[in-house]
Amino acid sequence: MEVFELVVHRQVFDDVRRGMIPAHIYNDAELFELEKERIFGRAWMLVAHESEVPQDGDYVVRRVLNDSFIIARDSMGEVRVMFNMCLHRGMQVCRAEIGNASNFRCPYHGWSYRNDGRLIGLPFHKEAYGGEDGFRKKGQTLLPAPNLASYNGLIFVSMDPDAEPLEDFLGEFKFYLDFYTKQSSHGLEVRGPQRWRIKANWKIGVENFSGDMYHTPQTHASVVEIGLFREPKAEKRKDGVTYWAHRGGGTTYKLPAGTFEERMRYIGYPDDMIKRMSEVWTPSNNNWSATTGSSSLPRHAFRTSASCTTGQGFKTATT
Repeated sequence: MEVFELVVHRQVFDDVRRGMIPAHIYNDAELFELEKERIFGRAWMLVAHESEVPQDGDYVVRRVLNDSFIIARDSMGEVRVMFNMCLHRGMQVCRAEIGNASNFRCPYHGWSYRNDGRLIGLPFHKEAYGGEDGFRKKGQTLLPAPNLASYNGLIFVSMDPDAEPLEDFLGEFKFYLDFYTKQSSHGLEVRGPQRWRIKANWKIGVENFSGDMYHTPQTHASVVEIGLFREPKAEKRKDGVTYWAHRGGGTTYKLPAGTFEERMRYIGYPDDMIKRMSEVWTPSNNNWSATTGSSSLPRHAFRTSASCTTGQGFKTATT
């Protein structure tokens, strides 16, 4: 039996090296549990942007795997990420997706918490628990995220308290985050998430959006017909911009000859934004976007999709 399994494993490895991926990885329940533990349970995952909670008391609710989190700016202006779970029986204390609140109240037994997570209200504390001697209310808080960090206003959480530092995890991909988040000295304003729920394994969506250009001429035929993709062989293009991941796929568009300003204008950026970008981008950012005409993402840029599972709608802040 062991010899047979070894032969099967070798065949699988050989197929993978040739680009043949076993179909069962998309519907194997045990593998999915392992992915949740080894990938999503250890990686840093984007949950929000600081601009989504601009005022004291603002909050949004986001999910990471099976857990719900409250991302709130407390009354002192500090951004906190807390499990959306009452300390008593685990009921969600916040049912809205977005809002502004000074406190959160559990609908089950009425325990209430400040927007910094502190337990401030416990009905019948003395009668039910004997007061502080029976149950100490002081110092009790909603559980904080196991690990919390931010980069350029992007808020990440990790379910692993011993996860590597966020900036080490991002590595060379920070260059591209800088490119997108520093298009203005005012930073970004996030308009909120757009969500689609589909009956599919998470890897299907990731593979599609991280660079499956093969489907474009068929699924998005109208886009091709209007000329968005002007050449089919992006790898041979000398005068264009290409976003390419070493682990598969990318997207590309053709740029005309000209200065940085002319090329940015061709892409569609307004003049005032071009001016701001030229002021805040580094020379390498400028060169990457409109001079060399091509670029390759670092090898580990798509090492996990956990950090991009929350779809966010970004716009550049103008005030």
